[in-house]
Amino acid sequence: MLNSDRRILLFSDQPPSTSVVFKHLKSSQFYILLIDEFTEKRLSSSLEDRPDLILFDSDRFQFQASLQLIRFIRSKKISVPVIHLVRDDHYLARVQSLQAGADDVLSFPFAYEELDARLDSLFRRASMGTNHLDGAVLRHTDLELNTDTREVTRDGISAKLTVKEYDLLVYFLQNPGMVLARKTIMNNVWGQSWTGDDNLLDVYIRYLRKKIERQKLEKLIHTVRGVGYILK
Repeated sequence: MLNSDRRILLFSDQPPSTSVVFKHLKSSQFYILLIDEFTEKRLSSSLEDRPDLILFDSDRFQFQASLQLIRFIRSKKISVPVIHLVRDDHYLARVQSLQAGADDVLSFPFAYEELDARLDSLFRRASMGTNHLDGAVLRHTDLELNTDTREVTRDGISAKLTVKEYDLLVYFLQNPGMVLARKTIMNNVWGQSWTGDDNLLDVYIRYLRKKIERQKLEKLIHTVRGVGYILK
């Protein structure tokens, strides 16, 4: 798919004339829907344009408003990929964004080649339907994932996953009982073009465990120290 066929919903309080993010995306031939109001009302109306990705470019004043909108997106079970660009380089800002439901987070300053790589990774996974598994039902003990509906259940109870959490779980379910190296997981879930910190994997493993390993349920994802993880 050409970039011109991809619609990005960009939340930014900067006008097009001064927004470097808008200018970069525009120069890459994306179709940009620029929204300058960080409100649920504007978000809801903008979703009618069926964006392929939502990108929040928030300064410190709009950071909390961005988190609120990301939570709103996930509470409505909207599966559109979300990237959050934050001005705060502290790791807690990135953690808060991921906890809210963002699929990826970048802290300023960053190379726009890295933003492009992350956009490509999310677009690729969204269009592929996660490794061409459409129609398959993946199971492991009492965990079940339906790739048609993207529904995940554990012990009969539904678990709401973000796009990246879903991709990560699919990869584990494709390779049960195998020790998966950290780099192998990153390459297969985030793509070989990924250049960020692989500590992001630990963050997503923690989120995934919270959702599929509820209290009193058997632990499924195990850490293999010095190597990676295993689903068993």
